[in-house]
Amino acid sequence: MPRLKNIGSIRLYRPDDAPPGWPALGASLTRPIRWDLIAQQYDQMVKYATVLHLGDGGGRAGARRFTRGGPKHPTCQALEELGRAERTVFA
Repeated sequence: MPRLKNIGSIRLYRPDDAPPGWPALGASLTRPIRWDLIAQQYDQMVKYATVLHLGDGGGRAGARRFTRGGPKHPTCQALEELGRAERTVFA
């Protein structure tokens, strides 16, 4: 079996607003995943992933856009939300 580091401290997210069907996981599951945010930004997420994969040099500009101060870029928020969903499924 693989060793999962800090498995007890991983935040898990519910797939929807319905109450969790697993009573034992009720305390571990936090807020629902914002699928609408991912759906709105899907085209932009694919665009940035393709640029990074091809290595066109636009990756630095995209990363700079995501990491500058102020409110987060909507595509960056959607990528984070997708990562939360993926981590929840993996765990």
